Amino acid sequence: MTAPEFISDSDLHAYVDGELDDAALTEVEAWLAEHPEDAAKVHAYNLQKRQLHGLYDHAGEVPVPDHVLALIEADRPSAWLPGWQRLAATIVLLLFGGLGGWWGASFTGEAPNAGSQFVQRALGAHVVYAHDDNRPVEVGGGDEKRLVNWLSGRLGHKLMIPNLKGAGFKLMGGRLVADKGDAAGLIMYEDSKARRITLYVRPGMRGGDAKFRFIAEHEMVAFYWTNGPLTYALTGEMPRDDLLSLVRMVHDDLVSRSS
Repeated sequence: MTAPEFISDSDLHAYVDGELDDAALTEVEAWLAEHPEDAAKVHAYNLQKRQLHGLYDHAGEVPVPDHVLALIEADRPSAWLPGWQRLAATIVLLLFGGLGGWWGASFTGEAPNAGSQFVQRALGAHVVYAHDDNRPVEVGGGDEKRLVNWLSGRLGHKLMIPNLKGAGFKLMGGRLVADKGDAAGLIMYEDSKARRITLYVRPGMRGGDAKFRFIAEHEMVAFYWTNGPLTYALTGEMPRDDLLSLVRMVHDDLVSRSS
């Protein structure tokens, strides 16, 4: 579908918090697929949300120390801001601290090129869909034949879906995504620990390199390469060597089935 003309930060926060209806959810997903910078924000917001839950979900069960209670009850206006101002200051610090970690990191030490731009879009798609508990895929893994035929038709090339069961990753399914106005496919897998990886694929780019190239961004890592008429990027939130093992498995499976 066509992405909307504008999405606000309030819409992004509502998306992260699961507060959008189906129509608005579809619009935001279409927007994020075309705007990696906002997909990066969503990733940062999701990280902050998980970190805050980890830190404070059980805070109510911990008794407040006596010396802290004494400070709270003391009449010290010069030392304490009003409650709402303290809350606002905390949110600002958390927000800018989290986003600083994202924007302060660089994708590569190289100048932007078609490959790095491609993998930025792959990372953006991973951010949007791998963390979606409601509708991560459009066609489920149980209907693999339909998924293959559909994406092959849209990509204009025969698509093969690698089998990663040997590594403990089950096919969840896939979806069609936009790649700078062109069609791309996103294949998603999940293991028994609920870790998700995504294989992003589109028709090969000019000068595509068959060598594996690596990019790390915040908690995500990705490898990308070109194989025949298609270019691939495998993305996950795991150590580099773990993902590299999966990349080799994907590559070997694709090569053996295409020969």
